[in-house]
Amino acid sequence: MSTWLNTFLNQPSAAEPWSTIGSRSLYCIIDTVRQPRALEQLYQQDGISGIDRLFRNTPFVEMSDVSPLWLPLKPGSPVAAKAVELCLNNRSGLLLSCSATPEAAFSHAQRLLRMNCRQQGEALARYYDPAFWAALALTTSAHRLYGPWDSVFTPPAHPSDRAWRIWAQPAQTDEYSAAHDQPLLLDDSTLTAAEGTRWWYWVRAREAESAQTLRDEQLPTVFDNFGLLIEKGIDEGRHLERLLPLLSQCAWRERPEIMSVLSSNLPPFEKVQRLEV
Repeated sequence: MSTWLNTFLNQPSAAEPWSTIGSRSLYCIIDTVRQPRALEQLYQQDGISGIDRLFRNTPFVEMSDVSPLWLPLKPGSPVAAKAVELCLNNRSGLLLSCSATPEAAFSHAQRLLRMNCRQQGEALARYYDPAFWAALALTTSAHRLYGPWDSVFTPPAHPSDRAWRIWAQPAQTDEYSAAHDQPLLLDDSTLTAAEGTRWWYWVRAREAESAQTLRDEQLPTVFDNFGLLIEKGIDEGRHLERLLPLLSQCAWRERPEIMSVLSSNLPPFEKVQRLEV
């Protein structure tokens, strides 16, 4: 099992970790692409205020109609309950605590929108995707990633699971400076981890609905087989879901009869049918 996956699986978690943040402020970032009615639902709650669009005054302002939402929360409030619900459904956001000023917390959230990838150059980074945040926290400089934030809370894969992962900023040796303004440079390991954490969310969400359970030690084999299927043109969720119960049995690359089916010119649905037999 890879180091990042082992660390991810053993990351501290709690049902409502934001309930113990003390005097620190609590904020939420919600992905409106995954939750297009988020703004409407939030404004139906009593006591809502301070909602902002993360793309405001950034190079991405022209995409404001799909901008993530930024909002301060009071733990235990109706607004906080709705924000938690929105984040939980469809892997749609994260919560964070911060002891710095609201302006500093928001500025850092905007700063993280730009990241550099060796393959693609500078691009919009959807770090508010819980799977991508986990990959970043596992593979990049903590000081620059967290900035003035104290901790980040990422939701479980399914609403029936109440364990939110806790990503706490390691103790800082010096005060965070906004001079760290250059976009983060993503390592190849970050992209590899991001692919794996997305698969983890996908698998665990479907397990919760089907009452199937994979052991943690089976996940590397499952993830490798997912990669093979996509490489061979089987990339639709409905097809992958049908094959999920079979993917933990062995490494499919080592099975000639399976590779024969996958390497054939059959359409994806016929490949799936043959693999299910």
